Amino acid sequence: MGIFPTMEISQDRGRCPTCRATLLVRSPEEVVIRNAILKVDGPTGRVTAKCPRCKAWVEVPLKYVG
Repeated sequence: MGIFPTMEISQDRGRCPTCRATLLVRSPEEVVIRNAILKVDGPTGRVTAKCPRCKAWVEVPLKYVG
């Protein structure tokens, strides 16, 4: 079981689309999700993060494999 990056994120995707709070910090070797609760959809493996400021669910570039 684990969570692995599945695609490269663009510059704009690191922010919440609602309140523009920074959720993702990317580097060439890792993706850091800052101060967020993660939710995984079991059958598809899609991962979403809850924005700490506005509480909106934002899709993040991770996929659950397990």
